[in-house]
Amino acid sequence: MWVLCLVERVFSEQELAEAGELTVDRIAACLHEKDVDQAIGLVQRFQLELMTMFYSYTGWESSILDCMAELDVDFCRAETLSTIENYKNAPEREVVTDGVAQLWVNELTAIEKLIVAEEEDEAVTRSRRLRTEALALHDGLMSRVTALFSILYERHDGDALNWVLSRVMRPEAMDPDGTLPFREKVENIMMFTRSHLLPFTVVEDEEKVTFMPDPCPSGARLIRAGHYESPRNNAIVKERGALTYGRKELPIYCCHEPAMELSSAQRTGIPLFIVDPPEDVGISPCKVYVYKRPAEIPEEYYQRLGLDKPEDLIAVSQ
Repeated sequence: MWVLCLVERVFSEQELAEAGELTVDRIAACLHEKDVDQAIGLVQRFQLELMTMFYSYTGWESSILDCMAELDVDFCRAETLSTIENYKNAPEREVVTDGVAQLWVNELTAIEKLIVAEEEDEAVTRSRRLRTEALALHDGLMSRVTALFSILYERHDGDALNWVLSRVMRPEAMDPDGTLPFREKVENIMMFTRSHLLPFTVVEDEEKVTFMPDPCPSGARLIRAGHYESPRNNAIVKERGALTYGRKELPIYCCHEPAMELSSAQRTGIPLFIVDPPEDVGISPCKVYVYKRPAEIPEEYYQRLGLDKPEDLIAVSQ
């Protein structure tokens, strides 16, 4: 007799439905329901998302420049920055970051006070305005980072890009040593995904949790906005290998996903997540998988990274 062993569902349908909603929309919903405590908790979650986005992108820019200096003794930081700061061709890159984080904290504090004072409409209006302003900064910083990756790749090669991505993109921020319980790991990925300030869908089955952003809040939006066309002309990586999932090419910003998979798999034996890109990257949506049972991760997802699947993966996640 066959015995079917199923892993219990980890998330409720409500949790999954709310996970990918904009936090500002959740704040508005809670205020409509007069749930002040939950609304204030969501304001604090919004602050975490904003700070994660801000310090990730500004940190990446600084780290990329540091890595470029290590690779090239003649590297000139000012000259490189002047190259990407052609605001006529890429106006979104003209961003101001000094003091922004503190301004956001001050605004969120003011929003909390409005909620306590029962000025719900003003709190929602200011929350939405802050999200719009932060998304504009997100897009400007993302454009700058993509331009720096493109310069790096054009001056060096795919091996140098891989090295820099392994230094800059740090999947351990979401799962420090690969041992987090499944729920906590997925919740961390949800938070980092929300830090892109756009909605997404999450579903769960017996095998895995699947993230389905449409579009991807970073890579696909760059493609759809023409960042790989004139006048920005960002790089397309054309060497088949781990950074392109073995494909003949992949837009350079998208290469940070396989880099994170590769880094986490080399460190822990298990990719932090697995991106399943369509043939028409940037047009059709990618899917992102987090498996409940590491032993059931298909071997092909290791092979495309140039790795062998470990033979000692546990059957069920912790």
